[in-house]
Amino acid sequence: MLAGEPGIGKTALLTYALAAARGATTLATTGLESEAALPYAGLGDLLRPLLDLVPKLPGPQARALRAALALEEHETEISRYAVCMATLSLLTIAADQGPVLLVVDDAHWIDRPSLAALLFAGRRLAADPVAMVVAAHDTALDDLDAAHLDVLRVAGLDHEATGRLLDRLRPDQLPPGLVTELWRATGGNPLALADAADSLTGTQLAGVAPLPDPLPIRAGLHRAFAARLAPLPAATRGALLVVALSGSAEAAGIHAALDTIGAGRAALDHAEQAGMIRRAGGRVAFTHPLLRSVVQRTATPAARRRVFDALAATSTGGERAWYLAADVGGLDEPAAAELERAADEMRRRAGYTDAARALHRAAELTAPARRARLLFAAAVDAQRAGDLTEAAAWLDEARLLVDDPLIAADIALALGRVLARRGTAAIAQRVLVGAADTVETADPRRAAGLLSAAVDPALTEGRIHDAVAYARRAVALDAADGGARIVLAEALMFAGELGESRVLFAAERDRLDQLDPLADADTLVMLGLCRGWLEEYESATAVLGRVIDAARDAGALSVLIRALAFDAEVRRCTGEWSVGYAEAEEALRLARELHEVAPVGFALVGLARFDAACGRHDAALERLAEAARIAGPLGTPGLLIFAGTAEGLVHLVAGDHDRAIACLDGVREFTEKAGLGNPDFLPWCADLIEAYWRAGRSAEARELLTGLEARAGRSGLGSAGAAAARCRAILATDPGEAEWWFREALRRHDLRPQPFEAARTRLLAAEVLRRRRRRVEARALLHEALPVFDRLGCEPFARRASAELAAAGERGSARTPSVIPRLTAQELQVAQAVADGMSNPEVAAALFISRKTVESHLTNAYRKLGLHSRTQLVRHLAQNGQNRGDGSGSRAATDGSA
Repeated sequence: MLAGEPGIGKTALLTYALAAARGATTLATTGLESEAALPYAGLGDLLRPLLDLVPKLPGPQARALRAALALEEHETEISRYAVCMATLSLLTIAADQGPVLLVVDDAHWIDRPSLAALLFAGRRLAADPVAMVVAAHDTALDDLDAAHLDVLRVAGLDHEATGRLLDRLRPDQLPPGLVTELWRATGGNPLALADAADSLTGTQLAGVAPLPDPLPIRAGLHRAFAARLAPLPAATRGALLVVALSGSAEAAGIHAALDTIGAGRAALDHAEQAGMIRRAGGRVAFTHPLLRSVVQRTATPAARRRVFDALAATSTGGERAWYLAADVGGLDEPAAAELERAADEMRRRAGYTDAARALHRAAELTAPARRARLLFAAAVDAQRAGDLTEAAAWLDEARLLVDDPLIAADIALALGRVLARRGTAAIAQRVLVGAADTVETADPRRAAGLLSAAVDPALTEGRIHDAVAYARRAVALDAADGGARIVLAEALMFAGELGESRVLFAAERDRLDQLDPLADADTLVMLGLCRGWLEEYESATAVLGRVIDAARDAGALSVLIRALAFDAEVRRCTGEWSVGYAEAEEALRLARELHEVAPVGFALVGLARFDAACGRHDAALERLAEAARIAGPLGTPGLLIFAGTAEGLVHLVAGDHDRAIACLDGVREFTEKAGLGNPDFLPWCADLIEAYWRAGRSAEARELLTGLEARAGRSGLGSAGAAAARCRAILATDPGEAEWWFREALRRHDLRPQPFEAARTRLLAAEVLRRRRRRVEARALLHEALPVFDRLGCEPFARRASAELAAAGERGSARTPSVIPRLTAQELQVAQAVADGMSNPEVAAALFISRKTVESHLTNAYRKLGLHSRTQLVRHLAQNGQNRGDGSGSRAATDGSA
């Protein structure tokens, strides 16, 4: 007998058994409540396939069975014993012809005479090849004489299996946090999980809107659980309602509410004796999570309101506000005011998600005159928490409620920023620029703010000319606004006008230093990225570090995602690849959980560049294919061009020079059209020149080099100048000229260290020198380049360097590749955080993972590195160049590689 609660999967197991019984005679029936009073209805359904064997039964048994199944008239009372024997005999006769599987689902609804015959036969089947599987609610075990059958209790799915089921039901990747929430709410009940996957809204399934309370469950499931409550006294059901509606499982608060409604704590004792709840450690919990939903649904509105008032009377702060607002069907201004005050308190504690939901609920309870303001405030908090779908919906709703164009412009500003985050940059620009046009005359300052906000999505699309135009127009409208000048500096950085960009940034230094890392996060993360592309690497990581610290502390995941992804790009330049890779991995994981499309694409492309240089070509191409799928429907050409740069590097490293040229030629065409003038922004040109050179197309390479040299000279960027010098060296026909340009390239690399690019230059120089039989000089360069490639994990380049050393006459040269790349990204993050002095709970909080996960990753890191203590870990990371290197304990503990 399979025993378990409704929806637990008993039917699925029976279906599996029937499908697996190949070559066997299968007999199956399902009990129906409507037929439970019809004698032998279940038996007739089950045995119908065997009716042609009835003539083989002994006469009395055959007659009794035919009469029981209404196959013939019977004048006298049917012998139940004869029917039972006939059932047993019929099954054994069928078994003479081959195995028989008998399956009964919902046996508790099978009519009693049929069930008696089946159990009679089941207890006596021994040597015959007959298998019987009966499924029933676990509450019906006694009635089904279960003591005489083997009982398998079917429990709920575990967490991992719940995730797999939800993946099948909703292939759009539910966030892990939602999977955990649903697992806890349903106790792993598959039917309840299926109902949730089918009935919850898109925002709820995305994890950005709260699950409904109570959770919706199917009618049959509801009836089965409600049947357990029906026999309980009214006082006990009242006590259960207090437990169900309480926002806390703490017994003290529940007892206080019970005292307030006069239910008495004895009612709670009775509920525990009835198996409805369990108490331990000062907490009260239902024995099954679905009981909570059923208790709420079976209670009358008046009973719920009475309990909510009692809970409010014994609570304070935000908890009290929620209770007052619960179950309110119409407007309730006092409750709305309580929620608004509670939201302020939540925000001060950096609880943006809770604050957003409190404000949204307050908006539902207030009149339209105030509703737009509350929706606007709720959306701002939701955006900070990363709940972009909810934020966009609430802002759209707020726009419909306002007539004032100035207020509408403020809402449009917030909506444009949300749309840009969601990956719809073109739509964001239309919203922002359109709103700016509407209010330009009435309020130039507002218009300037809207135009400044339009710069970022324009840059995302690769529309650099438009971005610069928006920014210049914003400065003209509000010359006193330092924020507009900062945005102009950013746009000019992309356009390659670095001199003017640096002047503007320097003029606003005091303002920039005073910006709040959360309230001004958009400005600061873009500032950090710009400083990285201006080769001001220390300043870039300091700015981004401030934002990362604050975002982790506040739980502002949307902010954290961008800061991590941008910091990873800076770390790629500075040669801190393990750190950067781990940050990009975390940004990707969080962006997927929050369904932030544009950051997903950016992180994918960043990781693909790491993978390409490290020889993980399949992984790189897979990431780039996903990025292309994201960019296409959203019309994000800027992302596609980033991807084209990375794909070109994949093919160049793999030695497929024609495919590298095809990819990078497309990038060249786009950048020239878009007005991308900063050679560090998309480092495609040197790769394309090298691909042309290796493909024997030197004339085209020289033509392209002229443009690179011009951009490098205009920008004054050391890395661009070094790349141009390296390309001039490989294209030189005179050995002395080539050697001079290689030395010039390395000199420029020293001005703005980018270890990977400098090592590439040394490798190329060594290859040229070795072919000209300058083996001693070649070996010296290779000895400098090889350790860098090994430390970064650039296996293709390291193999080339090793091969060149051998060709240059060196034998038995030992490589010392870094062991750090053997750690996964999250293992490295945990190791770095622990090495920085954080405790396991602190690491868990910083990385938004469980303490058990931290312990697992740390154990794996120790095992892989052959270490046994934190002291050894600190020393090991420092020796391998994997410490944070900024001297800040707090920064190291919370910055993405923590």
